[in-house]
Amino acid sequence: MNINLNKNKKLSDKYQQILASEWSTETVKESLELADSFLNNCHFPLGFSDLIQRYENSDLSDFFISSHFTNYLKDQSALLITNNLPIIPEKIPKRRSPSKIGYSRLSLEVIYNLAFPVFTTYKNGKNIILKGDIGFLRDIQSLIFILTSNYILPILREQRLKEESDYLNLIMFTHSMIAWHDNPAHQNQLFSIVFDNMGFHEAVIECLYIAFRLTAQEDHDYLTKAQAYWAALIDAKMFDKAKEFSLRLLRNSSEKHFDEIKEIIELSFELEQR
Repeated sequence: MNINLNKNKKLSDKYQQILASEWSTETVKESLELADSFLNNCHFPLGFSDLIQRYENSDLSDFFISSHFTNYLKDQSALLITNNLPIIPEKIPKRRSPSKIGYSRLSLEVIYNLAFPVFTTYKNGKNIILKGDIGFLRDIQSLIFILTSNYILPILREQRLKEESDYLNLIMFTHSMIAWHDNPAHQNQLFSIVFDNMGFHEAVIECLYIAFRLTAQEDHDYLTKAQAYWAALIDAKMFDKAKEFSLRLLRNSSEKHFDEIKEIIELSFELEQR
């Protein structure tokens, strides 16, 4: 069954508004509402709000540990083991307090949207082929991905919701690997976020360097990726490498970037002396 996904101006404007806003935990909800509106904006609704109408809250977690979903994660087992990612949780425990129930449900909504379209066979058991503006869906997913890392995972760790946290790290990794296989620069940028969440600092540096190397000078985020790699070296107190990289960056970059790169070089030496 073919499903055509189309954005409209209202959804596009909302996406741009979220990007330009000052982010907070409320922004997470706004991004999920945007994803829900987009996925329900067709003749065959696929959003999380449509799904939840079919499941009682008590049964919703069972949906996410179904064999269909866990088999999808297990299919990536070789890479998951190689990168020491969490083991797939056997189940999500029934949460008692209202706040933990809320965060658990929020986690499931993020999982649904990042794993999409893995769950699109839930209606009538039919496989669904997505067509249309898939790029806009991936942009929304990347927004949810970054907001989850910034705002949801810290709360889950604080609330000791380990299973939800493990599921999110797993799905963020597999989403990066599958959804962005055709854009390895962005893929490695997302990998760096996942590894940073789990404290794999060497892997973070490696992924940021790969993301930078795969980005052309004319790309709008060329310098942003360079700064991200440089900042990771500084955070790791690898000052010699940071200075070497910034000096090499100046030699190999176009003149329009010179002023900003010179500031990076000066800052590299200043930070080393502190």
